[in-house]
Amino acid sequence: MLNQTKSTRKVRISRKKTLKINKLYEGLSGFGLANASENSNLTYGELKTESIPILYEVYSRYAPLSNIISSYRNFYDLGSGIGKIVLGLTALNSSLKGVGIEVISERVQQANTALQRLRDTSIKQRVEFVCLSFLDDSINYSNACWIFISNLCLSDDTAQQLTEKLERELNNGSIVVCSKQLNSTKFEQLNHVTLPMSWSDQSKVYVYKKI
Repeated sequence: MLNQTKSTRKVRISRKKTLKINKLYEGLSGFGLANASENSNLTYGELKTESIPILYEVYSRYAPLSNIISSYRNFYDLGSGIGKIVLGLTALNSSLKGVGIEVISERVQQANTALQRLRDTSIKQRVEFVCLSFLDDSINYSNACWIFISNLCLSDDTAQQLTEKLERELNNGSIVVCSKQLNSTKFEQLNHVTLPMSWSDQSKVYVYKKI
């Protein structure tokens, strides 16, 4: 699906200007919410706003949207919280569609509140927030080019189920960025990058390509 470099050397990612999305989230927070199923992990953290353009550069380096046909220009955030990454990345490219998958309904409601505050109707038309488990059989990632997973706190069983689902459904060349390394022979690690998170400014994420 994509033409990508096979270089695995560490790449310096330049810091772009922080997106001005904080006003969209005034009065909104994903912390301290507990309306979830018994099997849901309530641990919550967020990518800091200044990390969003860096993340966009990472995806663009290894899977530029110009190399991808329009029907596959879809970004999925698995465990999307209140939707900051989805809105931030989608705002950076008018051809990108964003989907946030989040199991806790209150966080989805807040993500939709932020979405409705947007004046840009183009972004609104390209963003969707879904209240489901990212393992749900109704969700298929075969149309994704970019995936983000904050998987640091996932149980080993959940992480393995998600990895196997992505192995089955993702097209070769799709890029997965995650906060914990994947246990899979079907993903090639391309890089690792430091991204400021709510719990640490030195958080590391790993960049993988589906092979």
